[in-house]
Amino acid sequence: MLRDCAKPLVQPAISATSATVSGTMTKKFALVFLVVVALALSSCSGGQGDPANAPGLASGDPRIAELYRAALQEGQVTLYSHVTATEEISAFVDAFKKEFPGIEVQVTNKIGSAILTTFLSEKRAGKDVADVIQYPGLEPFQNEFRTEGLVQEYTPSTAAKYPAEASVPGIAYPWLAYTTGAAYNSDKITPRELELLRTYQGWADPSWKGRIDAGSPGSASLQHAVFYWTQVDQQLGRRWFEGFAANRPVAFVSPTPAVERVIAGEFVASYPSLSAVAARAMDNGAPIGWATQEYAVTVPGLVGLASRAPHPNAAKLMVEFTLSDAGQRAMVDAVKADSLRTDLNLSPVQGNQRFDQPKRRVYVQSDVFAKQGRAAVDLWNQFIGPGRN
Repeated sequence: MLRDCAKPLVQPAISATSATVSGTMTKKFALVFLVVVALALSSCSGGQGDPANAPGLASGDPRIAELYRAALQEGQVTLYSHVTATEEISAFVDAFKKEFPGIEVQVTNKIGSAILTTFLSEKRAGKDVADVIQYPGLEPFQNEFRTEGLVQEYTPSTAAKYPAEASVPGIAYPWLAYTTGAAYNSDKITPRELELLRTYQGWADPSWKGRIDAGSPGSASLQHAVFYWTQVDQQLGRRWFEGFAANRPVAFVSPTPAVERVIAGEFVASYPSLSAVAARAMDNGAPIGWATQEYAVTVPGLVGLASRAPHPNAAKLMVEFTLSDAGQRAMVDAVKADSLRTDLNLSPVQGNQRFDQPKRRVYVQSDVFAKQGRAAVDLWNQFIGPGRN
């Protein structure tokens, strides 16, 4: 445990009888006491929790160093995250704690819709619990978070290195990206089938009938994608979707169980899916590949500061780290999602021919999606049905 360096060292009480102790014992006691004092002072100055000796960000940026000093006085930060896999968000948090020793992190992680409900209900009830909020999508940051004053303005030092169309400037920035496409079993697919997977029209080819599964738009990221394909892209639309549905894809509640069935050999391919799911499976040695199409519908996961954050300096430090070079590398390693940093070439899978990179990214306009997004779910349920577990 770290000692509270703001408090003086406790001085040992020396009774009158101490004067009668032999000179040898007195010298030994004094020597031991001086060593203890030196070690304690060292922990306060040049050891753990000292911005001057921080391993990365704080040592090279005076602004971050000052934030770190102030954050150390607060001692902790509370993070609300949409990353449901505890081991993934824990690995990311561990990277933050390694970068900034002395700051504890309290994490609440749930699926996007659940973390949104928790955050909104607490803030609307006047309860300020979260310091930092991560959520997959632009909508709440552009709408109720901002209009109701639930988040505060903050522009991190790396803000200019993120695409404006994936950000809410001055409010929230993309700490990760969920990229849509198709996963496939690399042991079972043929070269012709792989070429089909690399075009959206190929998804509706009748040769896939009974041989594919899918993640359903119950997943917020896939809901954005289905909405874009059916409501925005004039070359696809409803007729294309009916052709895809005619191939009878078996729908699952999320991309993860769908990809697991592909790995097991029950299906040749799974689409729509998410690159992060395929990257995690590939990292574990599974016979999986990832195919991208003419464009990739991309859903940014944004990070922002809660208004009236209980630990405001630690919260800013968490946002700075999250969007920094080190934070983005930690995210890619832990979560296996994509980074949208324009100056970094980061991918969860590098140099593997089975893992396609996006040819072009598109983003769903939040105002349009807020009004019409439900149409994608209704269309899916009409032709395919809700996903199974």
